[in-house]
Amino acid sequence: MKEETAKSIPIFLLRVIVIHFLTYYFFGMLASRVLHYETILSLPVIRDYMLGYGDASVVWGPLIQPARGLILGCVLLPFRNFLAEKKYGWIYLWLVFVGIGILSPPAAAPCSIEGMIYTRLPFWYHLIGLPEILLQTLVFSILVHLYMRYPAKVLKSLPPVIGILLQSIAVACFAFIGYAVFSVLYALKAGVEINAEANLSLKVQGLFIAPFVLNFAAIAFLNMSKRIRGISRISLFFIIWFCNAVLIAVYQELLMGGANPLFVIVAPVLPSMIVAVTASKKFVT
Repeated sequence: MKEETAKSIPIFLLRVIVIHFLTYYFFGMLASRVLHYETILSLPVIRDYMLGYGDASVVWGPLIQPARGLILGCVLLPFRNFLAEKKYGWIYLWLVFVGIGILSPPAAAPCSIEGMIYTRLPFWYHLIGLPEILLQTLVFSILVHLYMRYPAKVLKSLPPVIGILLQSIAVACFAFIGYAVFSVLYALKAGVEINAEANLSLKVQGLFIAPFVLNFAAIAFLNMSKRIRGISRISLFFIIWFCNAVLIAVYQELLMGGANPLFVIVAPVLPSMIVAVTASKKFVT
């Protein structure tokens, strides 16, 4: 990967979107399990301020994070050179998040100083939310700074296998976003009732996680295989689509009481297109 390409605005925005999506989803899921958000959001006062755990916005919220990642990327565009030149640029970026975005935003938000003063939310609620947002913004800042400071050297400085795995994860993440977009549209079209207990269960989440693992493994295998070279992007699309469709059909049949033919056929289309477009040129023509 050429450094000029890595510094291009579209690639920068795409990487910020992926980094934000990954960190948001990981720390959000971790915090919701460890801190039992479902119980917290149902408590008096808090339930009057925050939407319920099973509300549609809460369930689908993580799926619109690419839009937030795009906003963050656009905001960071003018500061790329400044942050890249600083050895500890991630600290500057994280302090901006902590100072302006968390502790002192323009509104009386949870975890903020004004939120502690001007809202009826209990003091412990402000504190219990800090670990998630502090860790998420910290990891986000570190990863974005690494990319800005070493746009082409980060992967080159790592062992080849690590570089391949990171690239494979990135492609699988893009495909995951494709599943998220399709699932939202499919649910809205079908009028599916959104329920936190059902939609956030491990069984339902597995319908997204299983293809993510499959795509990661497939792209990593293709990257590392010396025998597979020169495959066309169209062929790659059909291979990924077929594997994902079979996986979804088997998953639904075994764990969800029966496969949905329309979902099985259509759901992998956008993710497979994303994989075919973003796959490494090492094995794709």
